[in-house]
Amino acid sequence: MKKNKLNILTFLLLIPFIGIGQIPKGHFLDADKKAERGYKVKPFKQEKEGIYHYAVLTELPFENDCDSGLSEKEQIACSEQNLRNFIYPKLPSEIKFKGNVYVYLTVTENSESENITVSSYPKSEQTNEIIKEAINSIEFRPGKFNDKIVKSRLWTSFTFPSSSNELFSVSLAKMKEVENPKYEDYENLIFDASQYIFSNPVYPNGTEFKSAAQIVGFWMNKDIGMGIPTFGKFYDALTNENKQQFLYVVAMINYGLDQKINHNRILECKPKDGQKYSEQEDVKEVQLGGAKILLEFIGDKENNVPMNSKTKKYYKAYEKGELEEQMNK
Repeated sequence: MKKNKLNILTFLLLIPFIGIGQIPKGHFLDADKKAERGYKVKPFKQEKEGIYHYAVLTELPFENDCDSGLSEKEQIACSEQNLRNFIYPKLPSEIKFKGNVYVYLTVTENSESENITVSSYPKSEQTNEIIKEAINSIEFRPGKFNDKIVKSRLWTSFTFPSSSNELFSVSLAKMKEVENPKYEDYENLIFDASQYIFSNPVYPNGTEFKSAAQIVGFWMNKDIGMGIPTFGKFYDALTNENKQQFLYVVAMINYGLDQKINHNRILECKPKDGQKYSEQEDVKEVQLGGAKILLEFIGDKENNVPMNSKTKKYYKAYEKGELEEQMNK
């Protein structure tokens, strides 16, 4: 990929996702039995139901090292990390699942966990059940809001196998502190971050979403052992107004790293003597694989990425199993 294109994409990454997935201040994306298709925007304080998001609790319902007086943003990051570390010891060490898991749960006034929603990507009911069993084995305590015992709504995530066993925001901060980071030390983290981006609706105001996007974006201008073929009719049909081109680049990185990490295949996508770059098999495979990941993601309206008329043409071809033919026209 030409550096100037990557610089533009990385710059665009740092601009808020205008018009898509905007979550009102004081609200969050939730998933429970009452939310259609799994997700719903809800306020931090649901006083009618007596439910309070962990960002506003004055006392979290589990052991933690979060300081008092944190801002909502700081408490979110601290709570998610501590809850993750609280659950991890309860998980069996032999989990063979590779992917990301997202957990929502409520802790009642009686310290019981309920409305547990666990989703995995790729989907694994076995892994979901393991996580649920671990949560049900934990002894929580009542959460408090201004010294009043309340129902607490919690969220955290896991990556298996985990490259760092920590939140993306923490990994990003540590990576930025390294003077000359080496790509090989962060390959799994980049893959984890790209998986995360395509695992939940676009949430530009979310700390973890922004951190995952910045982790991938950080490496776009650096040598990661594979080229990123950003050209062609499909690429040109995408719009950066809704960050489709950026997401397509992330999708191609995700596909290439998946082949390397999980299938021991290296798709270099680098020019070869005597071959036209656009016709190289590795280039065509990465473009097609990335296009499928992107179209499956934006094809779900819940993921908050609108399609334009040109993109819809490719999505229809994808649904019919004719995407490769459409891309090669």
